[in-house]
Amino acid sequence: MKKFSSSIVKIETAVAGVCLASSTTLIFLAAAARSVDRPINWSLDISLFLFAWATFLGADVAFRADKLVNVDVLVDRLPERGARVLKALNYLLIFVFLVGLVIYGFISVYKSRQRAFQGIPSVSYSWVSLSLPVGCVLLAQTTASKIIAIFRPELPGQGRADAPRGADAMSDADHESESEL
Repeated sequence: MKKFSSSIVKIETAVAGVCLASSTTLIFLAAAARSVDRPINWSLDISLFLFAWATFLGADVAFRADKLVNVDVLVDRLPERGARVLKALNYLLIFVFLVGLVIYGFISVYKSRQRAFQGIPSVSYSWVSLSLPVGCVLLAQTTASKIIAIFRPELPGQGRADAPRGADAMSDADHESESEL
């Protein structure tokens, strides 16, 4: 299961990066083409599609890596048990909100199935709308794994999911490679 999950994360990260880079490149090329009187009419629609997918996939990538902005002033002042309960409640609220977004996202996808892109009439707008529920399903899965990690006892050789992953935190492999130097 861990291999499957890490494969999904790698694919998700790559797709988010490609979508963002492609969207940025397409907007730049469209601006350059416009300046030489050769506008690319469909560029904004494709950029919107790519950016929507990059946003929701990138949000999950950032959430998995604990790279989203957070305020820990209250949590840092609580005892460990209180901090864990508060984090779990916060994640539970996030999970409930994401489930709502998944439900209403799929409703939006269904309702927009007849709507076409402005510049590309043969493509349904549902493909852009689909980024919301798909991204929220991934975020809900990440949130559920974070809730489980809070209450699961630490296994030997594994760090907790909510452990710091910044410059202060080093994995066993980092310590081993440091000792080899």
